[in-house]
Amino acid sequence: MKATDLLKEQHQEVDELFERIAQADGDEISTLRDELVANLVGHAAIEEELFYPQTREALGASPLIPTSYEEHFLVEIMLQKLLSTEPGDETFHARLGVLKELVQHHVEEEEKELFPQAESAMGAERLEELGARLEARFDQVREGNVEALLSQIVAKSMPAATGRRTRAAKPAARKTAAKRPPAKRAPTQRAEPARGAQKGRRGAAAATGRKKAADAAPAKTGRAAPARKASRPTTSRPAKTSRTGRKGGRTSSASAR
Repeated sequence: MKATDLLKEQHQEVDELFERIAQADGDEISTLRDELVANLVGHAAIEEELFYPQTREALGASPLIPTSYEEHFLVEIMLQKLLSTEPGDETFHARLGVLKELVQHHVEEEEKELFPQAESAMGAERLEELGARLEARFDQVREGNVEALLSQIVAKSMPAATGRRTRAAKPAARKTAAKRPPAKRAPTQRAEPARGAQKGRRGAAAATGRKKAADAAPAKTGRAAPARKASRPTTSRPAKTSRTGRKGGRTSSASAR
């Protein structure tokens, strides 16, 4: 059987197990769950160990293969959660539903995109040979300790994921630290003296204005006094009076004459 046909057949078996678990009850759920876990762990193992490396070799760089690895990791996390949950627990079917959605999305991408590309690149003979190797490894996984293998797979994947998150967080932390102290504190420190200087200038201006007003008051009074003195010549007209007197004198002389 070709490798891609074997993998499609396993996809179908897993889908049927999801349906059977949804309709089962009691002890039957636990038995079907264990079978589902064994099938998915075995399926993921043969894809990661054999099928994906052979496909990468035939296709070259392809974004579909790294994506498939990451989707496997999510499925394996949900398998561990499902194994740790009793069928009677209210979260059991919620976790089963999330697992089903992850698997269905993964299957759709493989069967519509990755498998056709692999078949075109590898050819029928190579796929037949690879299919035999996949089937032998799948049976070997199913006969072993599936839960122990699952724990090893998840533990192996976790440090890599944690390392990526830590490295991604460090530059962000440095950027935050670089932005915080200089950008925010410096303007605040410069702004405070500026406000103080403005207040000082306003106070000085007000004091200067008051001083000018005080100095201007006497000056206005001093200038007003000479103005009144300048108007006095209207009252002192001796020449006119004397002339009037003289005229009057002349009149008197004439009369005397």
